[in-house]
Amino acid sequence: MFVWPTYRQTLGEVIAGFEAAWVFFGGVFAVVIPDNMKTIVDKADATDAKLNDAFREYAQARGFAVDPTRIRSPRDKPRVERCVQYVRSNFFAGEDFRNLSDCRARAEQWCGQVAGMRIHGTTRCRPVEVFAAEELPQLKPVPNEVFDIPTWSRPKVAPDRHVQIARALYSVPGELIGRRLDARVDAHTVKLYWRGELIKVHPVVGPGAATPIPPTCPLRCRSMPCGI
Repeated sequence: MFVWPTYRQTLGEVIAGFEAAWVFFGGVFAVVIPDNMKTIVDKADATDAKLNDAFREYAQARGFAVDPTRIRSPRDKPRVERCVQYVRSNFFAGEDFRNLSDCRARAEQWCGQVAGMRIHGTTRCRPVEVFAAEELPQLKPVPNEVFDIPTWSRPKVAPDRHVQIARALYSVPGELIGRRLDARVDAHTVKLYWRGELIKVHPVVGPGAATPIPPTCPLRCRSMPCGI
């Protein structure tokens, strides 16, 4: 069992929790079965759930499959629900924490020294011992590189052949004026897609800046204002 206290369920917080879990367990699981939180699942479906684009990239980068639980199917996650009750009644039983970091550190300690060392009601074994013997050898190695969390959006191409992303302007081919593109942005790069095809790559520029329009663009386009 691993507990990662958090105030929010943003993509960054959820991925931080997964990263901490890989370190705690000593490896990456082959399959993750999440609830249908919006951070992970854009559209729930019993057989073909649509995952959040950024989280799908994270899963691919770490090498695990995502198999969300079915809506209104409590049998899919009874053990997890029982663990929630156990955490509430045992770990959060009147404890005081200085801050979130203190809470997380003590939760990790509790997971290893209390929850992991108890005699499990069903198996009659200590979870930490069963995990070390049967599951740990099956895990993929803990990743060394930091995952650069991307942001996806659907900007519209303006008449000046630019799309606006995070208050900056990025040029695109003129034939796409008026169309909505799929834009992927990470810490260094902006990638623009039209109907699944990569059409333009730009380095990230700051708010108020604009990438240049190629010289082949008609003069009237190049003379249009590019400021925000």
